[in-house]
Amino acid sequence: MAPRLPLSIKLTRRAVARRDLFCELVQRAVRPSQADAAFAFHAFAFKADEDEFARELMFRRTELWLFRSNQRASCGDFLAVDMSSPWAARRRSYVIELKRGMPVRIGGGAVGVQLQNAASAVQALAQKGDVLGVEGAYVTVAGDRAEILAMFARGARL
Repeated sequence: MAPRLPLSIKLTRRAVARRDLFCELVQRAVRPSQADAAFAFHAFAFKADEDEFARELMFRRTELWLFRSNQRASCGDFLAVDMSSPWAARRRSYVIELKRGMPVRIGGGAVGVQLQNAASAVQALAQKGDVLGVEGAYVTVAGDRAEILAMFARGARL
Protein backbone atom coordinates (compact mmCIF):
# COMPACT_ATOMS: atom_id res chain seq x y z
CA MET A 1 0.00 0.00 0.00
CA ALA A 2 1.31 3.46 -0.95
CA PRO A 3 1.93 5.96 1.86
CA ARG A 4 -0.40 8.92 2.32
CA LEU A 5 1.47 11.99 1.13
CA PRO A 6 0.62 15.71 1.31
CA LEU A 7 -0.70 17.41 -1.82
CA SER A 8 2.18 19.91 -1.76
CA ILE A 9 5.39 20.80 0.02
CA LYS A 10 6.90 24.27 0.43
CA LEU A 11 10.08 24.80 -1.56
CA THR A 12 13.08 26.80 -0.46
CA ARG A 13 15.66 28.43 -2.71
CA ARG A 14 18.42 26.31 -1.20
CA ALA A 15 16.54 23.04 -1.70
CA VAL A 16 15.77 23.86 -5.32
CA ALA A 17 19.40 24.76 -5.97
CA ARG A 18 20.82 21.50 -4.59
CA ARG A 19 19.45 18.02 -5.20
CA ASP A 20 20.71 16.69 -1.85
CA LEU A 21 18.88 19.46 0.02
CA PHE A 22 15.75 18.78 -2.03
CA CYS A 23 15.87 15.14 -0.88
CA GLU A 24 16.17 16.31 2.74
CA LEU A 25 13.26 18.73 2.26
CA VAL A 26 11.02 15.93 1.00
CA GLN A 27 12.10 13.66 3.87
CA ARG A 28 11.28 16.32 6.49
CA ALA A 29 7.98 17.28 4.86
CA VAL A 30 6.52 13.80 4.46
CA ARG A 31 8.47 11.77 7.06
CA PRO A 32 8.15 8.49 5.16
CA SER A 33 9.34 5.19 6.54
CA GLN A 34 12.59 3.91 5.07
CA ALA A 35 10.60 1.61 2.76
CA ASP A 36 8.46 4.49 1.47
CA ALA A 37 11.22 7.08 1.00
CA ALA A 38 11.70 6.42 -2.72
CA PHE A 39 7.94 6.60 -3.34
CA ALA A 40 7.75 9.94 -1.52
CA PHE A 41 10.74 11.37 -3.37
CA HIS A 42 9.34 10.42 -6.78
CA ALA A 43 5.97 11.97 -5.93
CA PHE A 44 7.68 15.37 -5.61
CA ALA A 45 10.74 15.01 -7.86
CA PHE A 46 11.32 17.44 -10.70
CA LYS A 47 11.11 16.26 -14.27
CA ALA A 48 12.54 17.87 -17.41
CA ASP A 49 13.14 21.57 -16.67
CA GLU A 50 10.78 21.96 -13.70
CA ASP A 51 13.61 22.62 -11.24
CA GLU A 52 14.94 25.36 -13.52
CA PHE A 53 11.45 26.88 -13.64
CA ALA A 54 11.21 26.81 -9.84
CA ARG A 55 14.66 28.41 -9.38
CA GLU A 56 13.93 31.13 -11.92
CA LEU A 57 10.46 31.98 -10.57
CA MET A 58 11.73 32.13 -6.98
CA PHE A 59 14.62 34.38 -8.10
CA ARG A 60 12.42 36.76 -10.12
CA ARG A 61 9.48 36.96 -7.72
CA THR A 62 10.74 36.82 -4.15
CA GLU A 63 7.27 37.60 -2.76
CA LEU A 64 6.00 34.27 -4.07
CA TRP A 65 6.07 31.19 -1.90
CA LEU A 66 6.37 28.18 -4.17
CA PHE A 67 5.03 24.74 -3.35
CA ARG A 68 5.79 21.56 -5.28
CA SER A 69 2.63 19.62 -6.00
CA ASN A 70 2.39 15.89 -5.43
CA GLN A 71 2.81 14.58 -8.97
CA ARG A 72 0.60 11.57 -8.27
CA ALA A 73 -2.35 13.69 -7.14
CA SER A 74 -3.39 15.56 -10.33
CA CYS A 75 -3.10 19.00 -8.75
CA GLY A 76 -0.71 20.73 -11.15
CA ASP A 77 3.06 21.03 -11.02
CA PHE A 78 3.31 23.93 -8.59
CA LEU A 79 1.23 26.11 -6.29
CA ALA A 80 2.40 29.70 -5.90
CA VAL A 81 1.14 32.10 -3.26
CA ASP A 82 1.76 35.84 -3.44
CA MET A 83 2.71 36.71 0.14
CA SER A 84 2.67 40.49 -0.46
CA SER A 85 -0.38 40.97 1.71
CA PRO A 86 -0.01 40.48 5.46
CA TRP A 87 -3.56 39.08 5.51
CA ALA A 88 -3.93 35.48 4.39
CA ALA A 89 -7.45 36.09 3.07
CA ARG A 90 -6.15 38.71 0.60
CA ARG A 91 -3.35 36.63 -0.85
CA ARG A 92 -3.53 35.48 -4.45
CA SER A 93 -2.68 31.91 -5.32
CA TYR A 94 -1.91 30.14 -8.57
CA VAL A 95 -1.92 26.50 -9.57
CA ILE A 96 0.68 26.11 -12.31
CA GLU A 97 0.83 23.32 -14.90
CA LEU A 98 3.83 23.38 -17.23
CA LYS A 99 3.20 22.23 -20.81
CA ARG A 100 6.09 22.55 -23.22
CA GLY A 101 5.22 24.63 -26.28
CA MET A 102 1.65 25.44 -25.18
CA PRO A 103 0.51 29.08 -25.13
CA VAL A 104 -0.36 30.29 -21.63
CA ARG A 105 -3.94 29.62 -20.62
CA ILE A 106 -5.46 31.21 -17.58
CA GLY A 107 -8.29 29.27 -15.97
CA GLY A 108 -7.45 25.81 -17.31
CA GLY A 109 -8.34 24.11 -20.52
CA ALA A 110 -6.48 21.58 -22.67
CA VAL A 111 -4.37 20.11 -19.87
CA GLY A 112 -6.27 16.87 -19.28
CA VAL A 113 -6.53 15.55 -15.75
CA GLN A 114 -3.42 17.33 -14.43
CA LEU A 115 -5.51 20.03 -12.71
CA GLN A 116 -8.54 18.01 -11.64
CA ASN A 117 -7.56 18.15 -7.94
CA ALA A 118 -6.25 21.72 -7.92
CA ALA A 119 -9.02 22.89 -5.58
CA SER A 120 -8.15 20.15 -3.08
CA ALA A 121 -4.48 21.13 -3.05
CA VAL A 122 -5.33 24.80 -2.49
CA GLN A 123 -7.82 23.91 0.24
CA ALA A 124 -5.21 21.75 1.99
CA LEU A 125 -2.89 24.75 1.98
CA ALA A 126 -5.66 27.07 3.20
CA GLN A 127 -6.47 24.72 6.10
CA LYS A 128 -3.03 25.37 7.53
CA GLY A 129 -4.37 28.87 8.25
CA ASP A 130 -1.23 30.97 7.87
CA VAL A 131 -0.71 30.94 4.11
CA LEU A 132 -4.15 31.42 2.52
CA GLY A 133 -7.59 32.40 3.67
CA VAL A 134 -10.19 29.70 4.27
CA GLU A 135 -11.91 30.34 0.93
CA GLY A 136 -8.72 29.28 -0.85
CA ALA A 137 -9.31 31.25 -4.05
CA TYR A 138 -6.90 30.46 -6.87
CA VAL A 139 -6.27 30.84 -10.59
CA THR A 140 -4.94 28.06 -12.81
CA VAL A 141 -2.09 28.91 -15.16
CA ALA A 142 -1.04 26.37 -17.78
CA GLY A 143 1.46 26.68 -20.59
CA ASP A 144 5.06 26.80 -21.64
CA ARG A 145 7.60 27.36 -18.88
CA ALA A 146 9.27 30.35 -20.56
CA GLU A 147 5.95 32.08 -21.25
CA ILE A 148 4.74 31.58 -17.69
CA LEU A 149 8.02 32.92 -16.32
CA ALA A 150 7.77 35.96 -18.60
CA MET A 151 4.19 36.59 -17.49
CA PHE A 152 5.15 36.48 -13.81
CA ALA A 153 8.29 38.56 -14.44
CA ARG A 154 6.11 41.30 -15.92
CA GLY A 155 4.19 41.28 -12.65
CA ALA A 156 0.95 40.25 -14.33
CA ARG A 157 -1.98 40.18 -11.94
CA LEU A 158 -4.36 37.41 -12.84
